[in-house]
Amino acid sequence: MKNKTIHYIEQINRVQDYIESRLDTPLTLRELSQIANFSEYHFQRIYHTVTGEALYGFIKRIRLEKAAYMLLADPKRPVIDIAMNVGFSSQSSFSKAFKRKYGVSSSCYRRAYRYPKPSGVFQRTLQSTSQNPVLPLDIILREEAPLQLIYTRYTGPYHSNSNLFTGLFKKLYQWADQQHLITEESRWFVLYHDYGYETDEESLRISVCMSVNRPVSIQKNIGIMTLEKASYAVGRFLVSPTEYSNAWNYMYAVWLPNSGCQLADTYSFEHYPPIPMQDSRRFVEIYIPILR
Repeated sequence: MKNKTIHYIEQINRVQDYIESRLDTPLTLRELSQIANFSEYHFQRIYHTVTGEALYGFIKRIRLEKAAYMLLADPKRPVIDIAMNVGFSSQSSFSKAFKRKYGVSSSCYRRAYRYPKPSGVFQRTLQSTSQNPVLPLDIILREEAPLQLIYTRYTGPYHSNSNLFTGLFKKLYQWADQQHLITEESRWFVLYHDYGYETDEESLRISVCMSVNRPVSIQKNIGIMTLEKASYAVGRFLVSPTEYSNAWNYMYAVWLPNSGCQLADTYSFEHYPPIPMQDSRRFVEIYIPILR
């Protein structure tokens, strides 16, 4: 039964990756069940059993959470543009769904939490940043070529849990080492699939990743995905184990609103270059996708 559960998790992860890369398009049960290699009859039941969430409930939730995130992070972007970008067919259908989830209209939500007069989400962000400032060494704009990544994924609370991250990195490293995949060119990442305060902690998802440059036969609960070519603002920080959140807060709540940059619709992530630690601090690069 354990091996079957691991196989199900592999397939569900593949489906979630597929959904996230196509939020702006209609997604059918037939299409998604084929990605998972399950029958349409069984797929929704398997998805709910593995994740605890209905398939279309998941799709709708991440569409709305991404929309809420974009409303705050890109305050000049028209609501209709955001609605279409996350897969709603009209502003009317988006407005109804958004109000049902958040209790207010999208425009009210944006006004209530907008920068630079923060409250709620951004108030917590800015207060945390101002009380414990973590300033970047520098911020540069960088274009990344497509990257093939192997990953291990976790769902649930992760903030300030350094033991969790250590365990995930160890698990991926041991598997990659057994497969002789680790080279001098290997790069290590953490991808964040969800949208901070807009996502309940129990539903948060992260992927600890390593780049690979040759075909890989995936086994157990290790997945594979591709990061498409994209442009990023890269904040380079030297942080202690408790300072990662404040580094992220600086990028989103301080740098981004003053940068004139527009967010692009792909993953944000951390990259860990092979630079020695200084005292208990380590070097990390925070990537925020932007349009150029």
